[in-house]
Order: sequence, then C-alpha cells, then structure tokens
Amino acid sequence: MIDAKYAYGTKVRLIANVRNDGSFPGKMKGDLLVRRGAVGYVQQAGLHLQEHVIYQVHFIDLNLIIGCKESELIDAADPWVDNLFEYGDRAQLTLTLASQGITLVEAGTIVSVLAVERDDPTNIHYRIQCGQLDVSVPARALCEITSSAKEYVNDHFAA
Repeated sequence: MIDAKYAYGTKVRLIANVRNDGSFPGKMKGDLLVRRGAVGYVQQAGLHLQEHVIYQVHFIDLNLIIGCKESELIDAADPWVDNLFEYGDRAQLTLTLASQGITLVEAGTIVSVLAVERDDPTNIHYRIQCGQLDVSVPARALCEITSSAKEYVNDHFAA
C-alpha cells in the first residue's frame, strides 16, 4: 500500500528544478526538464526502492510527463512566489552589503547567483558570490542588471 499525499488528478506545483537524471529520453543528463513553479496534475503514484513515493506528473503546458519526488511538490493552491534568478544567473545588488560597519560590496555591483534558498515557498533568499564573498541575501537585495551595468559587463567580461 502506497502512502501517497497526492491523489490522481491533484493539481500540484513543483518547488525544485527537475533535471534529467539520465532516464528521460532525448535529453542530456543534467538538462533542465521542468523549472520550479510549474503546475501539473498527478497521474499516478508509485514507490522507488520500496520506500520513496514518486509521482507521475503531467505538466500540460509543457507537454511533459515526469517523475517527481513528494518533497519536490506542494498543492498548487498553496502560497507561492516565483524566483527571479537561478543558479548561474548574474544580478545587480540593490543594497550595500556591510559587516560590523565595514562596506563589503556596494549597491549596483554585479554578482553571480550560486543558489536559490527557500525556507518556505514565499520566502526567497539567494546565495551569491562577488569576488571572494559568498553570502546569502534576501530577494529584495537583487534586481535584473540595468542597461548601463550590462554595457560594463559586456565590455569587461566578454567570453
């Protein structure tokens, strides 16, 4: 007997990016299959290794059916805030970062996003890197890169 939290037809939201573990045909291992925040419908539930509940979820808008762990899903009616950035993105600081009164990084500085951290689905923090600094900041501390900053990045960090 499977102790599944979600029944057939339940509308669920993905709270973690799902990447190909090598079992999805036509995609390379590690490719992003479905981005966090996507909504789908449970088609069935099963057990993996006799203990982990895995759901077959149909993401209609993406025309994809993938396996999702129960820990990767919430009810679609639960509160949710989409994150603006993902791992590898570059963003601009909206705040000056300081420690014990000493400025570490000025507002406007371009940073790299290392991770998206969620204590709950509506509380987003980003782990960022700027030079040697690796720190967690609230979502309000980052914005998309302004056009003048984009020109600077293109001039100084061209690939």
